[in-house]
Amino acid sequence: MYFLDSGSLYKIDPKKNKQLLAEGMDENTDGIEPIADSTFIVSCWTGVIYYVNKDGSKEILSDTRKEEYYAADIGLDKEKKIVYVPSLFKKTIAAYLLR
Repeated sequence: MYFLDSGSLYKIDPKKNKQLLAEGMDENTDGIEPIADSTFIVSCWTGVIYYVNKDGSKEILSDTRKEEYYAADIGLDKEKKIVYVPSLFKKTIAAYLLR
């Protein structure tokens, strides 16, 4: 199981041992979508979407804070490799194709 806490991504096992996988993201992280082989898409309700690599490094896929497009719960179509990001107040959905 995976969880986010103030900009950090963790893995937790059944014995409640936690392992830090990535840190240094916007502290408003709230969505996780595992992609494959320990890589993830992580969203922040403030509008930042990250791609988290196996080694814990991360890339910003999208940053819409300036435009005030706040992200609601993200979704991933694993077959088509498309991440869907609905906005909280703008009544829009952005779609990002992963390569």
